[in-house]
Amino acid sequence: MHDSNENQALKTTLPLPKAEGAMLALAAGDALGWPQEMPRNVPRHPAKGVHVEFEKWIRRSGGRYQPFEETILPGEYSDDTQLTLAVARSRTNHGSAWWKAFTRVELPLWTLYERGGGGATKRAARAWADGHPPWKSNKKNEVHQYFSAGGNGVAMRVLPHALFLAAQESSAVLMHDVVLDGSATHGHPRALLGATVYAYAAWSLARRSSTLRFGELLDTLLDEAPEWSKFPKSERDGGSWFEAAEDATGARYHLIWDQTTCEMLELLEVARKGLQAGALADDHSVLKDLGCFGRTKGAGTSSAAAAVYLVARHAAQPVQGVLRAAFEKGADTDTLAAMAGGLMGCLCGVEWLPTAWFQVQDAEYLRNIASRTALGPCNAHQRPVEPLPHPESIFSDLPRKGEHELVLGNTTRARVVVLPDPKPIAKSIAVRAWRLSTSDGQTMYITRVGRLAREAFADQPSDTPEPNQLPSSVRAPADTATDSDADPKNSLYVEFCRQLRSIFGSGEIKRKDVETTLGLVPGQVRKWLERAEQDGQIQWTSKKPVKFTLSSNRKFLL
Repeated sequence: MHDSNENQALKTTLPLPKAEGAMLALAAGDALGWPQEMPRNVPRHPAKGVHVEFEKWIRRSGGRYQPFEETILPGEYSDDTQLTLAVARSRTNHGSAWWKAFTRVELPLWTLYERGGGGATKRAARAWADGHPPWKSNKKNEVHQYFSAGGNGVAMRVLPHALFLAAQESSAVLMHDVVLDGSATHGHPRALLGATVYAYAAWSLARRSSTLRFGELLDTLLDEAPEWSKFPKSERDGGSWFEAAEDATGARYHLIWDQTTCEMLELLEVARKGLQAGALADDHSVLKDLGCFGRTKGAGTSSAAAAVYLVARHAAQPVQGVLRAAFEKGADTDTLAAMAGGLMGCLCGVEWLPTAWFQVQDAEYLRNIASRTALGPCNAHQRPVEPLPHPESIFSDLPRKGEHELVLGNTTRARVVVLPDPKPIAKSIAVRAWRLSTSDGQTMYITRVGRLAREAFADQPSDTPEPNQLPSSVRAPADTATDSDADPKNSLYVEFCRQLRSIFGSGEIKRKDVETTLGLVPGQVRKWLERAEQDGQIQWTSKKPVKFTLSSNRKFLL
């Protein structure tokens, strides 16, 4: 799908307070809802109940095999805001090349600092970091996962498109760009149509100069369904995207799109019906009917319908609408609150925001980039897109102590500060942490987990195995074998991964065959594979028997 014509003349300009209110409220909703999604990790304050203030909390990270605890400071946001900012940067800094910037720079970089990212988005971002779109993977299971991904990871990040194009008289360009954005990470119409509905709602609210009647937003979306539900043109990537979609769905992609459109319309009708009780409408029951709990809570369609419902229901009391989403136990609270907050800001600007929400992480940066986004296509920069080096190579530049300056792309630099080590839960791991403050004002946190290979692990940045456990081609020099600072740039581990890929054929290989070929002692393969899984180089495909898939599309058994 070709990029839209960014030079279309604009007749009006989006009011800056609306753009700033939308971005701040999105981040505030994200920061409020994120800890509520993981109640076991949150210091409970029963007497406090629902509140507008941010709080410090402890998050358990690292998954099942490398668990650790990290402290999340008051007002810090998750992937919802991170990716929204990535889209806004792409649009304001790179003009008509925004999609290239998003896929070649922003998504690969995000793999380093993501917080709470969804599986589909992380898989796609790793594919872009490896130099190929997720629908062109040599792994059939990954292509299948991509076209089955119907979560809310697209809808939660598309607000900048609506702000950027709010002055356009037609929504056609917006719908085109939202689907183009969504295709970078998700292939199922459930994700794409959820995003178009949400973007259309944001675009409509941003353009309004009058108050919103109770339930009016739902009426607008139902009446104007042909605007947001059009099947996308088959021009993207020379048609290869649609060829892949047809192949993955048995030539049924158009049918699935139409079925999902009907699903979206039904959800909007459920939301409108839920408002028939007026001020007595039961929000929890309506959200339950929309699929906001249980297995379907993260669907793009359900999340979009729920966010629209909350705005249609609470437009006169926008804070209550965001809080309802942020503290709805059992829901995808951070994304739902972020999406509701973004819509409320498009409608109401900044005056309604509680004082505490102006203290959300990177508030000044959020306001600045919102103001730039509101200026639209005619004022966007046209900076060239220079792809980043692979994210793994950036890790090697992180300092082990003190402060350091890091180059992120051709225009962005970051001041890096080494943080106190997060608390490992498993005794066999150690965790390092860094805070990056970029030159344009964003804060990024990076954590790195490694398995303890010796007592001196705390003095080195990686989990390099003992030298006597490595084949001669990978082994460290004898004179550095006991030096805790050996291999500071992870060259041994990189060489291990390189040799690992070189021995795989098209079939499955047992662990003992890997050990024999590489000269590793029993147990060492598992340790390094667990690290590779944590780094995103391999993925679980099943557990019985335990099976991994490498990025080179080859499998082996553990």
